[in-house]
Amino acid sequence: MATTREKIMGRDIDLHIDGMDELSFNRVVSFVNEQWLEVKSENANVPDTQKIAALTAVKIATELLRLKDLQESISCNYEKKIKEFIRQLDEADYMN
Repeated sequence: MATTREKIMGRDIDLHIDGMDELSFNRVVSFVNEQWLEVKSENANVPDTQKIAALTAVKIATELLRLKDLQESISCNYEKKIKEFIRQLDEADYMN
């Protein structure tokens, strides 16, 4: 199991990176840190770093769920279109 030490949300954390290439892993770490800095600046009056970390997790989870819902909606839309197209092909084949 590959482990690396990274600075995330201002703290050194040991992370397991199995199943992820280094470039992807670095993108994840950068993204989390960017989100943390953004939440931290938006909540400058909140001194509790655990609360900032929790708010960051909620922000990332909200975006993830929004994207998952969008992906599901797109998939359902394509599935409906494919079924309609197959129905039309079946109708055309039946008429011949």
